Amino acid sequence: MRRTALALIVIVTGVALGGLAWYGPIAQDPAYHVFADQRTLLGVPNFWNVVSNLAFVLVGLLGLYRCTKDHVDLENRGSYVLFFAAVLMTGFGSGYYHLQPHNESLAVDRLAMALSFMAFFSIIIGEFVRHELGRRLLLPFSLFGLFSVGYWIVTEQLGAGDLRLYAITQFLPVPVIAIIVVFRKSERIRTADILIIGGGYGLAKVFEFFDMEIYRAVMISGHTLKHLAAAFSASWLLVIMGRNRNLYQIKIKPIRRQS
Repeated sequence: MRRTALALIVIVTGVALGGLAWYGPIAQDPAYHVFADQRTLLGVPNFWNVVSNLAFVLVGLLGLYRCTKDHVDLENRGSYVLFFAAVLMTGFGSGYYHLQPHNESLAVDRLAMALSFMAFFSIIIGEFVRHELGRRLLLPFSLFGLFSVGYWIVTEQLGAGDLRLYAITQFLPVPVIAIIVVFRKSERIRTADILIIGGGYGLAKVFEFFDMEIYRAVMISGHTLKHLAAAFSASWLLVIMGRNRNLYQIKIKPIRRQS
């Protein structure tokens, strides 16, 4: 079973890398920066796309607090801390981007998101495969995520933008995680949890794609709803951590005095 899972991961990775190599450089579409809801309220441009990022700030702060107070996952603690720190940074980075949408501000937003993707990937590997492996992969994963964004923005500035490495950071973990969850079991994270987290993220991408259509229908843009759906997806780790609180705490039995 382990060999089957490893073979599938190698095949998926090879197909993805080969497909991107064959496709060629992917430049950032300038139309990406034109969002449906551009209303200015209280002097804040693109108001709802900016303030909806408070959901990320809230989830990030709660997650960091929970990690500190509940002794969460002492074996793979760094991945959880980095994930919630990156979610917190996404709130500020995305808010900054939506104040003035352009490639340079988008790079700030994507740096935080890349870290969150890679930290979550290492969490899954740590929880479903081995804590030690997840811990060891956190640093190289994070460095690759940061490099993928840096490579994109540098190539954009050189007039030959290439999003392929960032696409790997954002999307390749999805099928790999699916394979891991099918073939491995975790004591802490259930398959249903992965479906909820993945469903929230998938819904966020749907909202993003239908930004204008949703705005015309309900006067709330799809991009604003994207932020809320993505924040909900990230917040489900808080549910997991709260549900399994006793698994992470160190229990010390009281010492009885002998009379």
